[in-house]
Amino acid sequence: MPDTPTTDRPPIHITAYRRGGHIGRIEMSLPARGWMGGSVIGLEPATALRQLGEQASHSPRAHTRALALACQAAAGEHAPSRDAWFAIERELAAEAVDTHLRRLLIDWPQQFGFDARHNRFAEFHRRLITPHGAEAAFALGGEVLDLVARELLAGFFNQIRMPHGIGEFIERVNAGGSLGSIMAELIALGASGPPCGAAVPLLGTLSAAAWATAVGGWPSAEFVARPTYAGEPAETGPLARHAASPLVRLLLDRGHRVSARLLAKAIEVADCASRMRYPFTDDVPALLDATAAGAGAGLARVETARGVLLCWVRLAEGVIADCAIIPAGAWNLHPDGVFYREAMSPGNGSEDHAAALQRLSVLALALDPSLPHVIEVVDESSAEPGSGTALSPPDAGRHR
Repeated sequence: MPDTPTTDRPPIHITAYRRGGHIGRIEMSLPARGWMGGSVIGLEPATALRQLGEQASHSPRAHTRALALACQAAAGEHAPSRDAWFAIERELAAEAVDTHLRRLLIDWPQQFGFDARHNRFAEFHRRLITPHGAEAAFALGGEVLDLVARELLAGFFNQIRMPHGIGEFIERVNAGGSLGSIMAELIALGASGPPCGAAVPLLGTLSAAAWATAVGGWPSAEFVARPTYAGEPAETGPLARHAASPLVRLLLDRGHRVSARLLAKAIEVADCASRMRYPFTDDVPALLDATAAGAGAGLARVETARGVLLCWVRLAEGVIADCAIIPAGAWNLHPDGVFYREAMSPGNGSEDHAAALQRLSVLALALDPSLPHVIEVVDESSAEPGSGTALSPPDAGRHR
């Protein structure tokens, strides 16, 4: 199977080849609909924005805001007003919270046999996807913060002192919180082996101007399909943004990389709830910015729930002459990226098919592809499927 975007519309298909109890090879097909830039070429910006909002495979607000700001930068228009920036930041923060809560309240519990909290998610989902003013966003952000402190991570908020080791961390996990039960299951699976080759660098938060300098002009087709930073694949998303958190670092230092990603998601929910209440404070970096990227070209950068989304636009005679949109999945599913390296870790010991399928399933869920994904484990010696396949939740790529 190719490692480049395909032209059909199936889910992401991941095939892991197992030999002697170890995963030695990964093949992955990525549907072309993960890359939305080509769909708006030849359209006027207003038409393109409507179409992209309807067709984006995920994060429609992030896609449309990125396209709008990139078009404005390309046309040399003034940036939005202060009040407009604040409204956009609240809107994007709400979309990120919605994406994370779907995973934390529904998909992660189901992964480990716990009851999904559909009703609790629905309570927040209805309001998070509805446009609201500053006062309503402030109140809703407060409710989200209460959810994190009282329900998701209650064991960590019941004590002031931070845990100083994995033993104390597990005690806090077991002390309460719906997410704590899931993290206890993850930690019980054991630490991850070292990534094959070396750990993929974590992609820090860069401004649009920094990206324009790093890429050095219009991105190549190779960069759009397989992006790199400083010549290397990189991981984007909650872990990259919160690796400096003491609790996340504690898990990383002890090899619990999937657990670290899950905890980073919960921390990010709280951060985005704070953005809904107080946009553009010094405590949390802005989710969106844009810059000119050459004559008639603009670049916008948005931090989505899954990672950075980059959008280049070139305008000519009032229409979009070219557009390149790089989603977070292009980083995390890079053929030499984080999923491949951790999936093929030589330090995981000899696994049977069921253990390999479970490990790859939680790794994929932690990296959170924007489209449904199928994972298949194949015995290399016989080229026959092993104990079955794992299909991501049917709403994994649902329009949010």
